[in-house]
Amino acid sequence: MLVSNHLNNNNMTAEELFAAYNEQLHQDAKEWLVRTTEKRTILSVFIATVAFTAAYTVPRGSNEDTGIPILHSKPFFLVFILVDVISLTLALASVGIFFSILTSSFPLEDFKTYLFKKLKQGVICLVVSVTAMEVAFGATIVLITTKNIV
Repeated sequence: MLVSNHLNNNNMTAEELFAAYNEQLHQDAKEWLVRTTEKRTILSVFIATVAFTAAYTVPRGSNEDTGIPILHSKPFFLVFILVDVISLTLALASVGIFFSILTSSFPLEDFKTYLFKKLKQGVICLVVSVTAMEVAFGATIVLITTKNIV
């Protein structure tokens, strides 16, 4: 099967013609994507910082002699630890995804196949990370405001 690229009167293929006539649109899309990704990267780093800090400053502190958290035997402590780890992991994953977008050379082909998929993945990781942080906050409130939770 013979496949040939059809050329117009100016000796350009359809893709070359599209790229030439839409160069400004491509440039605007690149600038928007960079601005959007930079803002979300900063937010992801902030969320990761908070999640990391929360893991090391556990609710009600640790036993000074053993170093074991005072509330380690409470079920909500396990909830706190698990969702905090999930939050930290997903925040760092979103940072990596956003950096992969920022280091792209932004060719036109990547806009239709790669870049917006990566942006969507990064935003999903960020949203789930924030949600996990909210659950960790709720578990912390339950831990520090109640005395005897089984």
